[in-house]
Amino acid sequence: MTALQRTRLSTLLLAACLALPAGSASAQDAAARPATRSASRADLESAAAELDQLAASTAYSERLRARARTDATKIRVRLTEGDFKAGDRIMLVIEGQLAVNDTLTVLDGARLQVPGFRAVSIAGVLRSELEAKLRTELTDVVRNATVSARPLIRLAVFGAVAQPGYVSVPPETTLDDLLMSAGGPTTTAEIENLRLVRSDTVLVGSSAIRAAVAQGRTVGAFDLTDGDALFVPEKGLPWDRNAVLQVVTFAVSMFTIISFQRR
Repeated sequence: MTALQRTRLSTLLLAACLALPAGSASAQDAAARPATRSASRADLESAAAELDQLAASTAYSERLRARARTDATKIRVRLTEGDFKAGDRIMLVIEGQLAVNDTLTVLDGARLQVPGFRAVSIAGVLRSELEAKLRTELTDVVRNATVSARPLIRLAVFGAVAQPGYVSVPPETTLDDLLMSAGGPTTTAEIENLRLVRSDTVLVGSSAIRAAVAQGRTVGAFDLTDGDALFVPEKGLPWDRNAVLQVVTFAVSMFTIISFQRR
């Protein structure tokens, strides 16, 4: 495989992540690359163009070319529709004549109702463009306003925690803070075996989680997307499943023998 072909294959793998939500990626890749949730419009357009070239090349298998076409389409949908949908959460801070410090929910039609201001449409807006969009909208009316906007990630924390469920957190949230946002582990939690999962796929295994917690790494470092989950397993019983089955089998055998002898 030539250097150019290797480069294009790398672009294919990166673009699959840029087109969020797209399939899973390894924890190593997720930790190494920039947070693709915040990819710029220029980055996305460049990735889509590169995928088009890859899809048109006969140097690759039809499977890879088909994947390139699919990923290019996903990127272009994201470029057109933007990153925000109803139910998404945004942390907004405005300082000036209009003071806001609140977490807002995106409404139907990708609208954001800013307190003390009109609803702002964020349809077609990428996460990387949100703050500039809101600043433009607000400073047209509120002069010299300072605007800070951070899209939150909606993650699940489930298993052996006090308050399992979904939480919306900023990307700079550390994994231990994510765990505590669900009330912390229960007394039966097997905290040495935490996992980050997406559907039925393990994104980050327990050993990488332990290292990440020790290093104070954030959820943003793993490029998590809405719906991903931190799973906290519960400690097993003193006996494992095989041991229990052996005891049950022995008990049934003894009962059968004793019943036969009494006849």
